[in-house]
Amino acid sequence: MIALAIALLVLASGWLPAQENCTYRKDALGNMRYQCDSGEQGTLRKDALGNWNDNRTGDRYRKDSLGNYLSSDGEEVWGKDPLGNWRDREGRRCREDALGNLACE
Repeated sequence: MIALAIALLVLASGWLPAQENCTYRKDALGNMRYQCDSGEQGTLRKDALGNWNDNRTGDRYRKDSLGNYLSSDGEEVWGKDPLGNWRDREGRRCREDALGNLACE
């Protein structure tokens, strides 16, 4: 089961796909590395077109004209709420912690 969440990209207005209960950290190359409580881990890389690619799942995410992010399979849609957190249709949430890491619930 692939349950993806979008998290706020530190220092850039982007998004990140992630499993539930995951933490994201930006590396020196600008990629986002994630580690989940389930033991799954991966890297999200932004391509020249602004799409994010997940090296673990092979999914690609693109930003639509409303600022929401859509998965390549069309099943996941993420957008920002009024507090700046990312939420999906099912109510899952990702937010930045005090250390600048992103945590998804």
